[in-house]
Amino acid sequence: MIATLAPARIGAIRLGRLPYAAAQAWQRRAWSEVADGADERVALLEHEPVYTLGRNGPAPAGADLPAPVVRSDRGGRISFHGPGQAVIYPIVRVRERGIRIGVWIALLEEAAIACAARFGVETRRSPIGRGVWAGDRKLASVGVRVANGVSTHGVALNADTNLAWFEPIEPCGIPGLQMTSLSRETGRPCSAEDAGELMAEALLALLEGRAP
Repeated sequence: MIATLAPARIGAIRLGRLPYAAAQAWQRRAWSEVADGADERVALLEHEPVYTLGRNGPAPAGADLPAPVVRSDRGGRISFHGPGQAVIYPIVRVRERGIRIGVWIALLEEAAIACAARFGVETRRSPIGRGVWAGDRKLASVGVRVANGVSTHGVALNADTNLAWFEPIEPCGIPGLQMTSLSRETGRPCSAEDAGELMAEALLALLEGRAP
């Protein structure tokens, strides 16, 4: 491991690799508990291969996709999740913390930017859409839901993802969008587990008012 989570009020839970349905069941339970006053938490995980559609995202047209397609209650359009992709799901009382949704999304993006920097990859935001970009290639996607003042979903950053999974879709609904990964940008294998730890560490620092 190249990072450990900084001490914080928010506990980290490492879920490993899960089917999407199991991860969403965990989120629903965690959301209910946090909304009732339990400790906030952030899950670090990878998914089994799956294409997810945001609340208002249209279903993909054309040929069958090589992994299941499921509807999610997050914002945004179609995306892919799978092995080699670092995912963090922070279950946080954003309203109690005085964080508006636009600021919350920016904090999640900043955590991904800080993570990429630790691997030596320079990234930025883009007017094209939410998320984190390396040049004109998208590295990380952000999708969130806030209900009763508590956030679910979060960030998915391609660490060592097989980018061929994205080829049959228009990721995030953007025609011609090229996805990338830390491994592609650096030319070396980059661990999704390490990237997840670094993103969570950066987000906790930001929530404590520290530099990530």
